[in-house]
Amino acid sequence: RSNHLSRVFEEQLRTHKVPYTVSGGTSFFDHAEIKDLTAYLRLIANPDDDPAFIRAATTPKRGIGNTTLEKLAAHAGSRHISLFEAAFEPALAGQLQARQHEDLITFCNFINRMQARAEKEPCNEVLHDLLNAIDYEAWLFDSFDPRQAESKWKNVQDFVGWMNRKSEADEKTLIAMTQLIALLNLLESREQETDAVSLSTLHAAKGLEFGHVFLVGVEEGILPHERSETPEQVEEERRLMYVGITRAQRSLQISYCIRRRRGKEHTGCDPSRFIAELPQADIVYAGAVTTGNAPALTKTEGMDRLAKMKAMLGTA
Repeated sequence: RSNHLSRVFEEQLRTHKVPYTVSGGTSFFDHAEIKDLTAYLRLIANPDDDPAFIRAATTPKRGIGNTTLEKLAAHAGSRHISLFEAAFEPALAGQLQARQHEDLITFCNFINRMQARAEKEPCNEVLHDLLNAIDYEAWLFDSFDPRQAESKWKNVQDFVGWMNRKSEADEKTLIAMTQLIALLNLLESREQETDAVSLSTLHAAKGLEFGHVFLVGVEEGILPHERSETPEQVEEERRLMYVGITRAQRSLQISYCIRRRRGKEHTGCDPSRFIAELPQADIVYAGAVTTGNAPALTKTEGMDRLAKMKAMLGTA
């Protein structure tokens, strides 16, 4: 129903190296603030990553302007080396003003220090100190209105939380997660991959069909939307539900949460009224929460169904 529901799926798809596309909204990982942070991580993991160097060196601004970058790029091109390596060449110093060269070397030395720490220190400590060192939160609030800045900073915190959870689960330092950082780039380059999971809002899915469809967040307050109060508005939400159902060619899975986190608290969720309106004879319920008197599947039955689904999808 809403694009924000895709974030948790994006995180898991990237963790498990599954290519995907996003329709009807912006991918969480495509937000500018996330790309800013991943530029630093990519550069720490691989100093020869020129696009990452340019983004990290200029966002937030670190005294490295267009003139410096143009001369740096020209020198690197003539020597067939990366921008990072070119920055330390003595010949470049003569092409820049003293302050320009000083700012450039200061930035590169900072990356070297972070790289040395990333090889041995916990991921969460390095990320925390990185954000503090570049003063990214203050830059956001200086560059955007308070509401935008707050939203962007929350995205950064969510991304850092995901990185920390991933590193702790795998017992990896930040530098040991270079494969994950490389994966972020790989998935970006495969954005048009046809053999990929499609994450889409219901509005964006109109006119499309898929072999297997998963409708998520089919709950009161989401579908129908909490602001749908009049009969006409509820009917429009019902039509959206119909759109989602009719996108499926072979199988349809409908899910809802038992509870959701809203702010710092968890609140209970109720399944959408639209589920009860479906022909119950055609529905098989599974999970801890059921609708009406439909029996829940046992764990064994659920695992059996999952195995059959994987076999059908060719992922067993």
